[in-house]
Amino acid sequence: MTTALVTYERKAYVDRFGHKHPAKLIKRKVEKKKKRRRRKSTKGKKKWYAPKVHSGWKKTQPASVRRSKTLKAHGGNLLSAARGKQALANVTKDEETRTLALADAKYFFEKHKKEKK
Repeated sequence: MTTALVTYERKAYVDRFGHKHPAKLIKRKVEKKKKRRRRKSTKGKKKWYAPKVHSGWKKTQPASVRRSKTLKAHGGNLLSAARGKQALANVTKDEETRTLALADAKYFFEKHKKEKK
């Protein structure tokens, strides 16, 4: 990394303990930050996420339809349905899909929690 020398004049001040500090010329070395690179999106066969259950879930459907299709595809298993929708929410790049899938996952987790008791 490259460093640059920065100089500035600090004015006289009184600190919180009441000590008086005179004006001073400050010289410091400042390191420049590296530029961050964007991650490339994976294409085609290199994608690692492959859902094991196809439910017919679509973000355009109402919540009741989405949830009933998901539950039916997972054979009535609430925990499995919740994990499936949470996995979808974790890997998608579409914000609307993410929020709807997370909402469905939370719904199934809550229902599973109540059923367990």
